Amino acid sequence: MNELGLSFLKWLQAHRPPEIENFFLGVTKVGEGFWILAIAGSLFWLFGARLAYRVGFALSAGDLLTGALKSTFCVPRPWVRDLSILPVPEAQWGAFGYSFPSGHAANTAVLWGGLAAAVRRWWAWVPALLWIGLMAFSRMVLGVHTPVDVAGSLLLAIPVVWAMGGVYDWTERNPSRAWRVLAGAALVAGAAWLFVRYKPMPPEADPRFSRDAFRSVWGMLGFFGAWFVERKYIRFDPAKLGGYRLVAVVLGVLGLSLLIRNLPQLLAPWLGLEGASYVAAAANPVWIFVVWPFLLRGLEQPAPR
Repeated sequence: MNELGLSFLKWLQAHRPPEIENFFLGVTKVGEGFWILAIAGSLFWLFGARLAYRVGFALSAGDLLTGALKSTFCVPRPWVRDLSILPVPEAQWGAFGYSFPSGHAANTAVLWGGLAAAVRRWWAWVPALLWIGLMAFSRMVLGVHTPVDVAGSLLLAIPVVWAMGGVYDWTERNPSRAWRVLAGAALVAGAAWLFVRYKPMPPEADPRFSRDAFRSVWGMLGFFGAWFVERKYIRFDPAKLGGYRLVAVVLGVLGLSLLIRNLPQLLAPWLGLEGASYVAAAANPVWIFVVWPFLLRGLEQPAPR
């Protein structure tokens, strides 16, 4: 299976003109962290809790599981296993860490699969599955993942979307017990950190490659902490913004962009680049679900008398 997958990548490599490379570079960019967070935030600022949190629960758990699996299997990237594989340089630059499973494919499958599952309409699955397939194929065309990598990601997304959607629905039916989910998330994040930190690694393993898993731990803590605070104290309702909802999205995405670009650099002198990246991973969901919704209260329109 491994050799077949590498051979398939070499076949794709021989049939990818610059136009194809540029097209799939554009596709794969939408699977990167900023765009995943921007889409999740936009869902929240436009439509409120149900869609965004169902997606967010699945994204947080899927990202943690992907990071843990990468550090468990320690599968090298395709060009490390076969020197004749030449990935597209722009894609290779962002392909940090181990190969299995694909983070881009997993995040895309969880995001759009979770959204289609939350909409609960059969037609929502058509564009979702097409986009998920296109993202998975882009990772192979660009030479940064094998078919096994992307297939593993797609299979992983199915139970994550199903299970975490059920967890979120349970919290809405039992709001007084939501603290149990927060506590469970903290325990899972702690267990994942301990597992990745102390798991025996192959002699040739690069310890830097575990940073993605540690960032996922902090991202999960930030997300579930933000969700708990927002549901308990803010209860953001975008309908109260009226026509300002689009303004909320534009400014919210701009704020997220500034946060992602600048917060690690601001914190690095005190925490180091690695520590700053972990704190930034926790801060992103806090901005989306707590800070920006709190600030948007000033734009809420009074209820008609």
